[in-house]
Amino acid sequence: MKRPNESELLYVEIPEELDVAILRGVQNGKRIMNHKKYVQRTVAGAAAVFAIFVGSINASPALAANLEDVAVLGSLVRVFRWNTPEAEGGQTDVTAKAAVSFQSGADSEQLTLTFDAANAAAYKASLAHFPETVTLTLPSTQEVGVLEEVNQARENSRFIKSVYVLGRADGASQVQIEFDVTADVAVEEYKDPGSIVVRLKEGEFVGQNVYSLRTLSMDQDALTKMQKDFPDARILRDDGEGWLLEIGQYDSEQAAQDALKAQSAQDSLIVETRFGNNVPAHYESMEAFQDAKLETEYSQLLNQSMTIDPILDFLDKHMAQASDSVKDTLLRGLTGFIRDDASKYDLDALNRYYQMAGQDIHQALAS
Repeated sequence: MKRPNESELLYVEIPEELDVAILRGVQNGKRIMNHKKYVQRTVAGAAAVFAIFVGSINASPALAANLEDVAVLGSLVRVFRWNTPEAEGGQTDVTAKAAVSFQSGADSEQLTLTFDAANAAAYKASLAHFPETVTLTLPSTQEVGVLEEVNQARENSRFIKSVYVLGRADGASQVQIEFDVTADVAVEEYKDPGSIVVRLKEGEFVGQNVYSLRTLSMDQDALTKMQKDFPDARILRDDGEGWLLEIGQYDSEQAAQDALKAQSAQDSLIVETRFGNNVPAHYESMEAFQDAKLETEYSQLLNQSMTIDPILDFLDKHMAQASDSVKDTLLRGLTGFIRDDASKYDLDALNRYYQMAGQDIHQALAS
């Protein structure tokens, strides 16, 4: 996904005094000067200030891109440019409840977090990748309701896979939006009422491997407890509906392994390889992770091998110590490899691998 250049303006804040200044200029002109000519000049001067402000926005592609979907300027507080990694705002003295709603347009979609207050409560919106998520952290928001239309959006949205409301160990609320596909994201803040709008449009897919240093999968209660050990970690949902913390992402497995060695809690952390927008896999135990890693390595070996020798070397190394389910997977791979040319192999010699799992090679080939 395209990232913003640090030299570019990340957001534009709408001056709260702008509309007030225009109105005050008009009223003062009417009150002080009765002559129509002076009133017209006052109005024109205020309008000119407004025109200069709007003109400066239109002159900047970055600002114009941010404001292209804004309908009412008067309620807008600030708008962040597309794909800003972190956006912060809101009022720290606002303690409110909020509700999440969903709207869909011709070329874009949006989620709106509306507060029961005139201003948005304090928030931080974090955009992360592989998989694509936006996380809204709300320190002073005690309750967040997800409206039914958001749940329906899972079926109708081009972008949104799911929306979760999470609790944090520090008491803050979090809303996490997970995307099915790569999306460009913009965040806007409004007042009267206070709201945060997350706009979505189609983004550019980035196909690459990432190496994720993460925890094992857990339930939400265990997740909240573990956040105390990793307060800055990213929260993710896995493909088995479990939860995990991602400590970091790296461009190479070696870099991820080096980062793992630097952690004190190595017994609860793993390095997972993911591609593109694939969600993390569900691993409840270190044994489950090691089994899956072994099966993946074996699958790659089967696809690459032109002869049986590398496969037998792999079985000699791993078969005896493998779990029953992994042994079955290894043998099914071997059976598939030799099935079409079984007559060219010494089946009695190969049968020793099957006997390790209480199976017979002839029955396996016949099934």
